[in-house]
Order: sequence, then structure tokens, then C-alpha cells
Amino acid sequence: MTAPNDPHDKLFRALLADPERARGLLSDHLPSAIVAELADEAPEPLDGSFIDDSFKGSQSDRLFRVALQDGRDAYVYTLLEHKSRPDPRTPIQLLTYMARIWERHLEEAAGTPGTLPAIIPVVVYHGRAPWTVPTALIDWLDAPDAVRDHLRDFRYIVRDLGPMDDGTLARDRAVRAGLMALKHAFDRGVPLRVVAALLRDTPDGTLFEQQVLEYVGTVYDMTRDDLGRAVQQAKPERWEELMGTPAEEWRQEGRAQGKAEGKAEGKAESVLRILQRRFGPVESDLASRIRQTGPENLDALLDRALTVDRPEAVLEGRTTH
Repeated sequence: MTAPNDPHDKLFRALLADPERARGLLSDHLPSAIVAELADEAPEPLDGSFIDDSFKGSQSDRLFRVALQDGRDAYVYTLLEHKSRPDPRTPIQLLTYMARIWERHLEEAAGTPGTLPAIIPVVVYHGRAPWTVPTALIDWLDAPDAVRDHLRDFRYIVRDLGPMDDGTLARDRAVRAGLMALKHAFDRGVPLRVVAALLRDTPDGTLFEQQVLEYVGTVYDMTRDDLGRAVQQAKPERWEELMGTPAEEWRQEGRAQGKAEGKAEGKAESVLRILQRRFGPVESDLASRIRQTGPENLDALLDRALTVDRPEAVLEGRTTH
């Protein structure tokens, strides 16, 4: 899968890449009656996206398989809406995405099963305006009650982060940090104490810590000096490590070098420089393969080099889980 370029998409995928973080988010944000039906197992993340290309700039998704207490399986489909205002088409879009999930399930099943697994859709929204879209398609239909009574209720769960208190976003600290980062993305003048609080909750020395820091530095309306002050408040002992060679500086350095040289070779060398700074000398075979990458794929490699957990993964089209 191609590494996502949208910062909201990148953070959402990073937040849910770890099955335990995903379990923490679902246990906090699914209705308690549904949580009671789930087995004590971490959700299994499944590959693939079901979003139309035209909506990929404003939506992100992750699909999980979950085990139920009675031994059956179900799906949890999480959709991140990252427009500043809710999209009234969301109920129809969700039905479309759910149909695609069931279609894939049928393709993977041996023969045609007599029943379909349940899909629990969850919308995570962090825009400025409150969520006002109906959470069931039937509430949107213009029809007499007698007609509506014959229609089934495809309801979804919406978690509008805006009205929620920061401290109640999640019990798990890392999940809370990721949701806080998303919640305040569209705020103007986010207080340093808020940024410091969410950074403080990220686990020290982890890839997710760097991913959250990169997201804040990319999306938030704050200067690099203010970001440095927030890091100083949150993790004074790690300030030099986190701010001395931040991911955004690597990104700017790589893109600047590629632009200055005006050649694909310049971007390839930028990828190698980032990998060298993160992991040490790059093996000659890997360096050769990176230099042979087509110009149309080098920007993706440049972004991926910032987050992979080992040099070879830069060519694998995925980041660490």
C-alpha cells in the first residue's frame, strides 16, 4: 500500500497501526453493550481502503476483524472525517463502503455463505463545526412513517472529538495523545500547555512519538520555536533528541535538495541521506535499488523514509506497525 501523504490520514493510520491502541480506542468509544460482546482479544487490522478516490483528501479508514464472545467474527470499520465541517453524504458513503467490505468478504469466502458478518461502523470526526448529520439513513429519508417503518435502520456510531474533554478522549495515554492531536488540528492558537500535554502522553523513544510530533509540526498553526517550547515543557530531558533533527527538518532538507538539483537523482540521494541519519550507513544493494526508483515514486519514498522502522521497508510500501 502506498504510504499516505495527507497528515490527518498518516496520524490516523499510525494511531490504529498498533492493535493494542486500536483495542483501547474501540473499548472507549464503542457503546458498552457492544464492548460487552467482544472477546478479550486485540482487533486484527486488515489491509485495504474502501474510500472513493474523490474522497481520499477528506476521509481515511481502517478495517478491523474482531472476535465476539460467542465465537463469531465481526468487522469494525473506522472512518476518519477530516473536513472542517461534517459531510451530509456520510450515511450514504458508509453504506457504500460497508457493501464493498461485504463484497470482499464474499470473494474471500469459500462459496457463498448463508450469513454475513456484522459490520460496526464508527466515524471519528475532528472538524470545527459540530456533527449534525443523521446517524441513521432512515432519519434522512423523506417518506411517510408507514413507509419508513418498513425500512431497516443502518445506524452508525459517531465520535465528535470537539465537544469532548481532552482527559476523557481515552484511558490509554498513547490513544489519548493521538486523538488530542486530531481534535485540536483545526484550532487557532492552540495553547502550548495543550500541545505539551498530548506530547507528554506519547511513549518515549517510539515511532508513534515521532509521528505525533511530525503531525503537530506539519498541521498546527504554530512556529517551530513554539513547538520547541512545548517539547521543553513536556519532555525536557528529550528536547535535544526530538528537536535537534526533527522529521520536518529532514523533509524540508530532502525536498530542498531535490528541487535545487532538479533531478530524480537528487531526491534519491535525499532518501539515502535520511536513512543514513536514522539508521547509519545504507547497504550498497539497497542504495542501488533506491537510485533506480522511477521519478514518479520518489516523493513517496521521501515521505516513507521518515517513518519506517528499518531501511529496507522504504521500498516495501508500508510503515511499521
